[in-house]
Amino acid sequence: MNLDSLGFLNLGASMGQDIGLIGMLAVGIILTFGVVMAIRKKYEIHRYAQTIGVVLSAILVFWLMVPEFLGEQEELAPDKTGENKLFEILILTHVFFGTIAVLLGIFITLRANGLVPRILQFQKYKPAMRISYCLYMIAILLGVWVYVVMPDRVMA
Repeated sequence: MNLDSLGFLNLGASMGQDIGLIGMLAVGIILTFGVVMAIRKKYEIHRYAQTIGVVLSAILVFWLMVPEFLGEQEELAPDKTGENKLFEILILTHVFFGTIAVLLGIFITLRANGLVPRILQFQKYKPAMRISYCLYMIAILLGVWVYVVMPDRVMA
């Protein structure tokens, strides 16, 4: 599968961008389902849902998004009129929130599944889970915005 070919959503984005969009929307749904399960005190289902959501997001980020971001640095450079400046700020904000969300999500997932050394564990991780969820939602919303803006600005 060529990730640079025209995407299946026929919105002018690449296949990789379409997969990333649909995948991250699925992550948002899975994480939200996990939050609902925690509210209903179904903690085992919550843990499984959050683990699946975080693993899926990490796969999408490291397989699709990081390589694309690193590969497009030249294209993101503002032109002489500064036309791409707003897009550059948008994508860097998305990268900032997404990076923190994924790294915090991975750590919390490892902690929740007993895979973090005792010295790195913390007892009250509800605030960290809430922050991570909010960061994921912000990153996903910014990612949708990047997707909507990107095809017209970046793709040839």
